[in-house]
Amino acid sequence: MKSWLITGGAGCGKSSLATLLMEQLPGTHRFYSADAMVAEVMKRESTLKGLVAAFGARVLATPGEVNRQWLRDVVLPDAAMRRKLEGLLHPPVLEALETARREAEKEGVNLFLAEVPLHYEIGGTVSADLVIVVASSRSVQVRRMMETRGLDEQTVHKFLEAQWPIEAKVERADAVIWNDGSLASLEAQVLTLASPLLQA
Repeated sequence: MKSWLITGGAGCGKSSLATLLMEQLPGTHRFYSADAMVAEVMKRESTLKGLVAAFGARVLATPGEVNRQWLRDVVLPDAAMRRKLEGLLHPPVLEALETARREAEKEGVNLFLAEVPLHYEIGGTVSADLVIVVASSRSVQVRRMMETRGLDEQTVHKFLEAQWPIEAKVERADAVIWNDGSLASLEAQVLTLASPLLQA
């Protein structure tokens, strides 16, 4: 089983790349999204208790729901608070990833594809045969995040400043997909990336 990892900057189109790859690549696949798992982990009672212990009751919008706006406004820009948050969220997310990978291998899946936006920020701890970085210019990242997530520009810049510069991720990548242009351009790059497997 091959194991590929997709990472890159916010608003660069990582999920779009994953969708296109799953459509193009032969054989059976299994897809894991770290973002989707974060959303699931944040609903767990154990996580909620840990968040309250770390940040106080203000971290909750209601007794069973995290105040995401407060996290964006207060925790995201503060490196020390952000590390506390990551310490609560990252271990169960990474544990779930490895569980999903083992299950996929047992099932005889050809490709395990994991989308891990903060791969480099967490020290590149997730092993993979191929690390693909999806990159875009800063202006495109800002525009896409404002359009797709409904965030204001100031909040978008907070997100981007909390992550590694996209240039640093590109330097460490095994493969780079530059996604500043049209869907057709992205599709062409996906075909190039997938072609060795398509010909196998």
